[in-house]
Amino acid sequence: VSRTNQRRCLKRGTHGIEKEIEFQGNSKIIAHDSEGFEAGKQAKADVVWKFIDSRSQAKDINQKLHLVWFVLLLFLAVDKFSRIVAVPTVVIVTKFDTFLQEMQQKLEEKAEEEDGEVDDDELEKLAVIEADKLFEQHYKKPLESMQHPPRAVVTLSEETQHQARSVYDLRTFFASAQNADTKVKLITSTLNGLNWNYYKNHSERMFRGGPFIKTWETFWTDPTSGPRVAIKLIRLLEKHLNDSRRLTGHRKSSDFAEVNGNPDLLAFCKWEQRVADTALMEKFYVFNISDEKTLEAMIKWYDQDSHAALYIRKEVMPLYRQRRSETYQVPKEWCEEVTQPLINIVCNRPVEVPG
Repeated sequence: VSRTNQRRCLKRGTHGIEKEIEFQGNSKIIAHDSEGFEAGKQAKADVVWKFIDSRSQAKDINQKLHLVWFVLLLFLAVDKFSRIVAVPTVVIVTKFDTFLQEMQQKLEEKAEEEDGEVDDDELEKLAVIEADKLFEQHYKKPLESMQHPPRAVVTLSEETQHQARSVYDLRTFFASAQNADTKVKLITSTLNGLNWNYYKNHSERMFRGGPFIKTWETFWTDPTSGPRVAIKLIRLLEKHLNDSRRLTGHRKSSDFAEVNGNPDLLAFCKWEQRVADTALMEKFYVFNISDEKTLEAMIKWYDQDSHAALYIRKEVMPLYRQRRSETYQVPKEWCEEVTQPLINIVCNRPVEVPG
């Protein structure tokens, strides 16, 4: 996906990969479509790789590709990704349903040959188990053993079975590839922060690790940086943000007496504020911070001098007052409706550069 200053093409036409496709209602996304990777069509594949290589080397960010999106048949998937692509890549593998049907048919034929009677529901379950086993052995494991393995493998069947967490997985996987749009990462990080903490008592220490911060794809969450690096980041965030004087209802704040009468609601709002403060990760991402002293200095700057931090504090307090007047019940389970007020605050905070 790229944006250039060339004339835009509104219709797909003949699939010329150099032509641009602009989507109605979203002019920020420009797509380039290829003719496909059909078997025996090596020349068409070469055109695609040449285009990717060319745009990857472009110095103008408007000419660069920000995401490569492959849609491939299941049986063609593995051998297409042995080469290195310096662009975030999403691969959609199709026809698994056909693969599953073929597996069920083979099991039915085997049962007939053995003069056995197998219930249709039982056959379907066996087909799913066998298909998953073959997919794991012949496709997923080879992909994960490559020199540059995929960051995540997410299936639609998992989304159906584990809807809440799989939707989160898909969001995180998508957001990690969005180098051109930090707003997507902001929203996803906020959702993850709330999602991975909703089951806790809100007066407990907030979980700052995992997808909450990994969404940003910084040096501090890169697996190649080592596990201790992520721990350093988490400890510094906890040290400077968890008990900051900016937190709603802090014992030294001017509104301490006002909020002291509703401990459950106060704890929940304070927890939301901590999640919103972690939008500071955007600065580590944008400025590519990899030095520990610079990291701590920026966290201190945020806590003491950031206009965004003050904005979040000022917005959370009216939210507390509104909820108190409505006899708001602190939610026991996570849902997107619960997260929307905080997402609005995070996305509307002032843009600033550290001093």
